[in-house]
Amino acid sequence: MKRPVTNFRTPWSGIRRHHLHNAVPFAQAREEIVALLEGKVVVGHSVYNDFEVLNLDHPGHMVRDTSSARLLSRLAGFPRGRCLSLKLLASKLLSRTIQVRAGRRGHCSVEDAQAALDLYKLVEGEWEQEMERRLRDDEDDGSAPHEPGHSSSDHYMQDEFWPDEVLADAL
Repeated sequence: MKRPVTNFRTPWSGIRRHHLHNAVPFAQAREEIVALLEGKVVVGHSVYNDFEVLNLDHPGHMVRDTSSARLLSRLAGFPRGRCLSLKLLASKLLSRTIQVRAGRRGHCSVEDAQAALDLYKLVEGEWEQEMERRLRDDEDDGSAPHEPGHSSSDHYMQDEFWPDEVLADAL
């Protein structure tokens, strides 16, 4: 069902009314995103919000959400269970200032994605070991099968949809 956008949430999304004039229809965009994400590990910050908007149920063992990562929270010295902002984590753990130009223009999605990936890389080995342990425990008690974890995050940057300058910076 097609519904009008009532709040563009520009300070976070960067989207304004004129961006939707020739936009890909939601159903088509969702279909393309579902196809793109199939079988892939998704690394991001608060990605559950994106999944909810897309009405997408990506397998939990294929999501690395830095907003709820206990490993990052512990590394940053914050109390357990606290959901941390990407801006705060990037500042504390990466010594990087992000989202400073956000204001009325909104966050830069590429800057946010790079920060989330770099945060993930800080604890990648431990995170993947924990995921493998959880998945083995789930298999032992009859839970759904899973795909194997990845030992290196290099493959996350090999995506045709990343801008060339982002890929160049990653190499």
